[in-house]
Amino acid sequence: MTTITGLEVWLAGTPAELDAATHALTAAGRLAQRGQHHPMAGADTGRSRLYLRLTITTTNGRPARLARRTTTSDQGATVLPFPNRTGGAA
Repeated sequence: MTTITGLEVWLAGTPAELDAATHALTAAGRLAQRGQHHPMAGADTGRSRLYLRLTITTTNGRPARLARRTTTSDQGATVLPFPNRTGGAA
């Protein structure tokens, strides 16, 4: 069993996307700290940033499988597929 403590994550998205991502990440571990939504401006109007700190414990003894790379932005960040809010599919 491996425990990852103090994992810090900044998320960006609509308030609904941030809430869905927080719910999914909390299901994978324990939420140690949750920041406030910080509204973004300019081209990102309607989106917010959110800070999370998590503690995650693996239980199967195997290292976590990395998500398959799907889409890359022009800044080199990988976009991970999250389940949609209605059907649960990616």
